[in-house]
Amino acid sequence: RAGPWRARARAGGDSAMPFIGSSLTTELWRKDGRPAPQGDMEEQAGQNQSMEGSRLPPRSDVVLVFPYKTRAFVRWGEAQLEEEARGLQPPTEKERHQMETWQVKRTSVLHALSDSGLVLCLYYSRDRDEIFVRVAADESHLRQVAETMRYKLELKPQYFSAFAEYKSDYVGRRELNYSDRCVVSHLYKTHTDSSKSGSDLYPQSGAIFRTTDRIRLIDHIIGAKDHCCAGEDIGQLMHDGDLTHYFPLHENSKLRKMDADWFRCFVSGAEIDQVRDYFGERIALYFLFMSHLNRWLIFPALMGLVFTIIEMVAFRTPDTYFAIVPCVGMGIWSVFFVHSWRRKAAMHTVRWGTLGMGKQLEPTRPQFTGSSAINPVTGRVDRYYPWNERIWKVLRSGTVLFVAILTLVFSILVIFALRHICHKYTGGRLFWQVLNAMFVEMMNWVFTKVAKWLTDRENHRAYSEYQSYLLAKTVVFKFVNCYFSLYYIAFFKDGNQLFTMPMSCTNGDCLTDLGSQLAVFMLFRVTLQNFIELGWPWLQQYIRDQTEQRSFNSSLFGGALTVMPDLSQAERESKKEDYDVYEDMDEVLILYGYTTLFVVACPWVPLLALVSSVLECFLDQKKLVLLHRRPFPMPAGSNEPWDTAFDVFGVLAMITNTAVIIFASNAFSGWAHSHKALLFMAFEHLMIFGRVAVGFFYPAVPTEVKLLQMQQAHMVHKHLNLGGDEDDHETRANAMMTSQMPAPFVHDMDDEEEDG
Repeated sequence: RAGPWRARARAGGDSAMPFIGSSLTTELWRKDGRPAPQGDMEEQAGQNQSMEGSRLPPRSDVVLVFPYKTRAFVRWGEAQLEEEARGLQPPTEKERHQMETWQVKRTSVLHALSDSGLVLCLYYSRDRDEIFVRVAADESHLRQVAETMRYKLELKPQYFSAFAEYKSDYVGRRELNYSDRCVVSHLYKTHTDSSKSGSDLYPQSGAIFRTTDRIRLIDHIIGAKDHCCAGEDIGQLMHDGDLTHYFPLHENSKLRKMDADWFRCFVSGAEIDQVRDYFGERIALYFLFMSHLNRWLIFPALMGLVFTIIEMVAFRTPDTYFAIVPCVGMGIWSVFFVHSWRRKAAMHTVRWGTLGMGKQLEPTRPQFTGSSAINPVTGRVDRYYPWNERIWKVLRSGTVLFVAILTLVFSILVIFALRHICHKYTGGRLFWQVLNAMFVEMMNWVFTKVAKWLTDRENHRAYSEYQSYLLAKTVVFKFVNCYFSLYYIAFFKDGNQLFTMPMSCTNGDCLTDLGSQLAVFMLFRVTLQNFIELGWPWLQQYIRDQTEQRSFNSSLFGGALTVMPDLSQAERESKKEDYDVYEDMDEVLILYGYTTLFVVACPWVPLLALVSSVLECFLDQKKLVLLHRRPFPMPAGSNEPWDTAFDVFGVLAMITNTAVIIFASNAFSGWAHSHKALLFMAFEHLMIFGRVAVGFFYPAVPTEVKLLQMQQAHMVHKHLNLGGDEDDHETRANAMMTSQMPAPFVHDMDDEEEDG
């Protein structure tokens, strides 16, 4: 069961990986109580090379990064003589104790990983202050673990591409002459690497696992306490500082292919399966949603452009009876958009095997702290934090949110008051509208940091719980921050007083004032906000690289002619940031609100939203491919809780646009207030009835999807659980010819001889 140790150190890329003096490997063996490998290291290297020549090692999919030295300029470990010659400093007593503690913990973890059957490749970082461990697993080991954890794999197309728990072939019982033999290995779909060409396009033996499957299985082997698993708590290791990073490796060929075909993969969604096979269902659903939004924005963008031209030529203001058309149109659009998205997501997730996926046991966040207790689900020791302690922190977060919203509202009103006083001396209303947009984006950034700090203090165990509480805070605050100015202009500005000053809209037309402020908000997000979104991570990475270059040239080796060696792929990726799809979805939700809530005042906003959405897809793709580490593939059956958030925004869009037309425009200025209220209620009930009717006649899960689910369940039961029936003999016979069959039990004597 013990996986092979490969302790290597390198300063350059993957191609240069010479064996070190192997004191690290020998040290690990001795601490385990086993005799150290004998013989010269060159002989061992030759044996490994000959072994690798006959059988290639499995691809490394996951990387663990352990701290080795407290500072790069400290002498420590087996190369102390060499490091002393380079002028490195001896460690202090505190640093020595810390590094010895790391060494003991690291050795324990590495032995657990090796004993679980994983293949490890160890090497130092370029500055020898970290140890990188590339983790792989043999195909047979993955199959064993997949069967143990009941991991679901895709079946072949003739079985409706259903997903079923992996089962190995059962050879049968000898006493029954193997009549109960069950061969099911031929049912599972084999995958090819689409980034390659030629003979590599043909499925290889054991190609039933995609890269995401291997990553999930290796992650299970590392963290679970099942048979043939290491049982290491990665979250606790990272929380204690014994593990620096833990991430899956990128596959550069597939990245280049998706980057070259970025429009079809990330914008139009035509090749969304490539994104799903590489990044997992959670991120694939995000880009699938973006592609759905891009398609649905085309029609309102074109119609809004037509309405804008008509208003500019014929009316020169959006405050006309003609504004009823975009109001009703956006109401119908918002009803169908989220509903059609749910139908589209169901059609994709049923193909991906995640439709209807219930809640799963999530790994513990590294930031989670608590006392040791028995987990009621797993029955093992886990960290526990009581709810009666968390509730006070949640209440404190609510109090901070309430005070922040009051302060925010007061600040925005102050900006409007200053605009009223100083607009004649500061370049007109445009200056204050831009200032308001800058203030809104700055407060979004500040409160995002505050909300994360508050949610961190609440100490949630699972990522989904953490994101739900974070979403609740940010959505409430950002809704007030982004849209309060627009609601104030539409409903409260004209004819009212602010700080004892009478307020009025520009030229007495509040819809024109509202449309110009909305346009400034949108243009600010499309330009400066997107520039910061892509430029800031790139600038951070550039500063980090330059700092390392200066540190290397001045302190480590010295000399003007010294060239700093390249980093390995794993080390390059370890210096990148983690990708969080939450931030991108949060930006899209704000964009969706700008697009739908006040489209009556600015009908061309959907056109700008379409441009912004396509640009957002492009920037998110570049961040995901170039500037962030590869995230662990997370399964997902829907886009919740974001689908609900978009649905709520759609309802608010119906209410807001109807209220703007009836109460804020001059279209119904001659009506009595009671008549306006009745008209508003009639419009709202009509739209609500439309939503209910759409949900009844076109359910969120289409009928064909439900039928496919039943067909898949029948195929799994028929061919996997029962081992096939009469019409499956041919395929089973072909599979039996390629599988090893034990010798049948043969009687050496007849019944009479036995009786005698």
